[in-house]
Amino acid sequence: MLERKTLSNELVKLIPMIKNDYEWVFAAASDPEIWEQHPDSTRYTPVGFTRYFQKLIDTDIPYLILDAKTDKVIGATSFYQYDRHEKSIAIGYTFLGKEFWGGEYNQSVKNLMMDFAFETLDKVIFHVRSGNIRSQKALEKIKAIKEGETEQKEGIQFNYAIYKKDR
Repeated sequence: MLERKTLSNELVKLIPMIKNDYEWVFAAASDPEIWEQHPDSTRYTPVGFTRYFQKLIDTDIPYLILDAKTDKVIGATSFYQYDRHEKSIAIGYTFLGKEFWGGEYNQSVKNLMMDFAFETLDKVIFHVRSGNIRSQKALEKIKAIKEGETEQKEGIQFNYAIYKKDR
C-alpha cells in the first residue's frame, strides 16, 4: 500500500484528507456544472455531496487538492482499489473547481499521483463514466489508454470506461 503523505509541485499540493475537511471540500464542490456529467449530478447539494464525501473519505488515500500559490482548496481526488497482487491502484473521485479546468491543473494532479504510485506499483487505473466526455478527454491528455467499457452498480447503473496507464 502507498504511504499517506503530502504530494506537491509548482501548481498544486495534495494533502491527505480527514473527515474534518468536509466544509473545505464542499465549498469547492458546490457548483452544479462540476457534477453535470457524473453519475450523481446532485453532488453540489448538501445531501448529494455528503454521499460523495463519505465514499471519498473511505477510499485508500483521499486528498484535498490545493492551489500551491494560494493554499485554497480547489478540489479533491483519491487513490482507491489497491491490489497488492496486481501491483495496481486506481485514481479517481477527482473534481476541480471550474476555474481550474482546461488541463494544466488536472494534468499536474494526475502526474503527481502517477509518479508517486509508480515508485512501488506497476499500473494505475482510471474509471470514467461513459457520458463523462470532459474526464475522458483529460485522460487522453495524460496518455491513458482506454481498455474497454463495463457496467457498474452503485445505486446507479451506468457504463464506464477503464483507462490504464502502465509504466
